Amino acid sequence: MKLTKNQQKLRFKILDKIYSKGPISRIDISKETGITPATVSEITGNMIQENLIHEIGEAIPEETKSGRKKILLGISPNHSFYIGTELSPKYISFCLTDNLGTIFKEKITQFDTSDLNDDLTEEFYINELNNFIKSCSEYHPKGIGVALPGHFDTKTKSIITNNPFWKNFKIKTLLEKIDLPIYFENNVKCMTLSERLFNFNGNDSNFIFFHIGRGMFSSYMYNGELYAKNNFLVGEIGHIVIHPEGQLCECGKRGCLQTYVSEAWIIKKSQILFDNSETTYLKELVTDKNKITIETVLKAYSLGDSGVINILHSAIKYLSITLNNLSMMIDSNKIIINGELFKEPLLSDLLKEYLNQNISLLAIEKNIDLIVKKYSNYTGALAASAFCISEMLIN
Repeated sequence: MKLTKNQQKLRFKILDKIYSKGPISRIDISKETGITPATVSEITGNMIQENLIHEIGEAIPEETKSGRKKILLGISPNHSFYIGTELSPKYISFCLTDNLGTIFKEKITQFDTSDLNDDLTEEFYINELNNFIKSCSEYHPKGIGVALPGHFDTKTKSIITNNPFWKNFKIKTLLEKIDLPIYFENNVKCMTLSERLFNFNGNDSNFIFFHIGRGMFSSYMYNGELYAKNNFLVGEIGHIVIHPEGQLCECGKRGCLQTYVSEAWIIKKSQILFDNSETTYLKELVTDKNKITIETVLKAYSLGDSGVINILHSAIKYLSITLNNLSMMIDSNKIIINGELFKEPLLSDLLKEYLNQNISLLAIEKNIDLIVKKYSNYTGALAASAFCISEMLIN
C-alpha cells in the first residue's frame, strides 16, 4: 500500500516511539505523539501485517481499573537486515544485524597503528566491504551504515577531521563502487543513536554518550534527537581546557582534556616513561616504545607500575572533573562512558569514587548516574547499523 507523505510521517513517528519507549500500548503512543487513537490503530495494524511489529501481551496495570486493557506493542525481529562498519585507527569492523540490532555476522581487521598509510587504502576497504556484503547475501541487507572517525561533509563527501590521514581518505569512492544505499555519520553520534534504539527499556531519557579512543568526543541525546547534530564543534570534549599551564595540545591550546585522557596522549606519556625509567614494567612487555598500545599500558597498570599508575590516575581525576561540570550544564539522566581504558575495572571504580566525592551544590544530593559500557571492537559497527536503520526504516 502506497502511503502519502503525511501517512509516512505519522508511521515514522509511531515506529520511533515503539523503538524508543517500547513495549508500549497504542493508547500511550497516541498520548505521547498526539496522533489520534484511530490512526495509531490503523498504522500499527499495517505494521503488524508487515511483521515489523507485534503484540507482546497485556500491560500489567499499576492499579485495578475498569475498561479496555492495554496491549503492548514491540519491534519484531528479523524483519530486515543491515550492515554496519566502523573506520578506526585500530581496525575496520563489519557486522550484519537485523532491525533489532541482533548481530548475525561480524568481521574485524586489526591494524598496526604506527602507519595506517601502509595498512588501509580506499581500495582495500572497499574490497573488504564488498567481500562482507557477499558473505551476507542470503540475508538480503537493505543498506550500509558507516561510522566515521570524524564528521561527514555532505557537500564534498569527505571526512571532516584534523587528522591528515582521514582528511585525505576518499570516502566518496564508496558511493561510486558500492551498490547498496550507504549512510555516513560520526562514530560517537552513531553510538548514541544505538543506545536509544536498541535498549528497549521503555525509558526514552536524555543522556550523554562519552567516548574515549585515540581521541575523544561526546554526544547528547535530548528529547529523542541528537543535540546540535549539524554543529560539528559541539561534542569536541577533548579540547576543553582543564589545566591552563598543561601541555600543548595539537589544537594550539594548553592543558586540553585529551592531553590527559585520550589514548594517544596516554601512549605518548608511556613512551616517555619507557625511555626514562629503568624500573617500568613497560620494558618487560614490549621491546620497542613504538609497540606500546593501550593494552600494554593497562597490563603495566595491573602489574603495579608506579609511573603508569600516575598517568592513568591523573587521567581519571581530570575526567571526573569534566563529567561533574557536564552534569551541571546539561539536562541528562545518565552519562554513558565507553573506551578500551575501562576494560580495567579498577579505573571504572576509581572514576565512580571521584565522582561521588564531589560536594553537591544542592541541598538534595544526587549522584551522577554513570554507566561504563562494556568495551567491544564491534560497538562502532553495531552503532553504524543503528544509524542505517534510523535512516532507512524510521526516518
